[in-house]
Amino acid sequence: MKFYKNKITTTLASLLLASTVLTAPAYAIQSAQEKVTKDKTQTMDELWGDNDLKNAKHANAERGAWFSQDKYSMFIHWGLYSMPAGEWQGKTYYGISEWLMSNRVADISVDEYKQLAKQFNPTAFNAKAIVQLAVDAGMKNIVITAKHHEGFAMYHSKSSDYDIEDATSFKRDPLKELAKACSDAGIGLGFYYSQMQDWYEQGGAHLPWTSEKQTRSFNKYFDEKVVPQVTELLTEYGDIRTVWFDTPGGMTKAQSQKLVDLVRSLQPAAMINSRIGNGVGDFSTLGDHSLSQVNHPGLWETIDTTNNSWGYAWYDKNWKPGTEIIRRLTSTVARGGNYMINIGPKGNGEVPEMAAKGLRRAGQWLAQYGETIYGAQGSPWGRAQAWGDITVKGNKLYLHVFDWPENGKINLSGLSNDIVSARLLNSEQPSFIGNMFGDDQGLVTFNKQQNGWTSFALPNDKPQALVPVIVVELNGSPEVDDTPGIDPSIRTTLNSAFASCDGCENTEIRWMQKFGDWNYANNLLNWKNNGQGQWNIEVANAGDYYFEVEYSADDIVDFSEWTFNFNGEEIMLQALDTGERKNSKRQGKGGTLYRYRTDAVGVVNLKVGKQSITVTPKGKVVGGGINLNAIHLTPIVE
Repeated sequence: MKFYKNKITTTLASLLLASTVLTAPAYAIQSAQEKVTKDKTQTMDELWGDNDLKNAKHANAERGAWFSQDKYSMFIHWGLYSMPAGEWQGKTYYGISEWLMSNRVADISVDEYKQLAKQFNPTAFNAKAIVQLAVDAGMKNIVITAKHHEGFAMYHSKSSDYDIEDATSFKRDPLKELAKACSDAGIGLGFYYSQMQDWYEQGGAHLPWTSEKQTRSFNKYFDEKVVPQVTELLTEYGDIRTVWFDTPGGMTKAQSQKLVDLVRSLQPAAMINSRIGNGVGDFSTLGDHSLSQVNHPGLWETIDTTNNSWGYAWYDKNWKPGTEIIRRLTSTVARGGNYMINIGPKGNGEVPEMAAKGLRRAGQWLAQYGETIYGAQGSPWGRAQAWGDITVKGNKLYLHVFDWPENGKINLSGLSNDIVSARLLNSEQPSFIGNMFGDDQGLVTFNKQQNGWTSFALPNDKPQALVPVIVVELNGSPEVDDTPGIDPSIRTTLNSAFASCDGCENTEIRWMQKFGDWNYANNLLNWKNNGQGQWNIEVANAGDYYFEVEYSADDIVDFSEWTFNFNGEEIMLQALDTGERKNSKRQGKGGTLYRYRTDAVGVVNLKVGKQSITVTPKGKVVGGGINLNAIHLTPIVE
């Protein structure tokens, strides 16, 4: 969604979140590409601003109440770019199709690109059907692109004739139709608006602001198009729940604040996302496709897509099934956030059937299990479990079992509360009946052990639900020890987000494999000689465990040795070149294309209880050392 070549003199603003600490060890967010400085062009991720997750405000309680409750929304990317769908003059441009016009993709001139408007006649667009899809999917809000970076308004704008009613033969305002359909269905409506980038306009960022070819300043573009169009969107479409800005880039705080003040004066109840820039929004939007490993405080969202591209791309068939959508939704809510997933209608306005199919399947699940999502809070453990994830409401834990265990048991560490009951959600009997009589009619028995672990015995037959849920009622609000537990039955992954680091950095890397196709990995990296990473863990059962390491390395780091220590027992990893490539032609500004592998290192013996695992480089560090993403421990069960 976001990429722009431009010289700037101001620094980028922080994303927004409440000023409380993370529930996992704090870690920095670092671009995989070079940080922007004066006289250097911005990369795509730099346009979002830095992910400062500790120093920010959030919306007041009244304005943000619906955001904390709803949890799940639909994003719609639809524009002129939906017609070429990633192809221009016989060439396919793989990645995100809404950037086709950009000088970093097909580099289409304004005169050429605007000819698409003459062909745009989306007669298959049906606002009622799209809203019904959102209802069927269990979504509570819709945010649609009113104007993307291409500069074309998908509504009837009085401030520009480069809009769907004036420049096309369609002669309708789809946002008016969508606003009415949302109002009729009780769905919240929001508008996406690209405030800094407008590749159609002089001064609007298709050319660098300092280019001698510019005939208008950004200030003039901002005052003559942005402010009037945002005013139109805020005054002509009824109640607006979200104003979703994008890529503030080098905008000043005064410019960002001017838009905030405009929203406050015309739609005082509307929420504004952090991509307004300069720290003046209401909630934080993480990077595109970013699924957080750790809990965050405050109000924030993850934005995702039903396939890979945001705008419709003819070649992108990588549709997410209902089960995957449920897992991503659940994991985001379990980290304390909201989930907004995108559909990209075709040029004729039709929603791709496979996108709709996955959403409807997820909606069927939400119709039965929505209480585990809507209004739920994040997991007090602050991380996923080996078997799934947890959301919370009051004194109830909702255990979402992604992987149904072969041995019929799931395990939970660090729960201090007494358990009143445990049962499969939507089953009829509480588990104490099962404890007394051994009945297996959807019942869940539990065994709280003295070592702080709780074992739940599940019914023999897996429920038909895409993601079964066990509801555990406690004798009060959850009280937990959030030390990561090593599951005694199945593989446990210890992500580097939960490690401490002395003499190295704990950092999230992000990179693109295709244009705009973002990938993320937490890492211990930039090692110094004698640096040390450490995980503190809780082990339920003593015994032997298979040990694996997930990492990336280039040819310089190839052959380096890394010592892992388990209670005095050492095991060695010799790193291999994983195919990581610096100065990759796939990355902007000579960035790195990361490639990860998981190596089976050996068998280690773990004792019961709390302990630590450490990793240190053996000998002198070269090339910054490995990028250590995670370690995995799997019990050996004879």
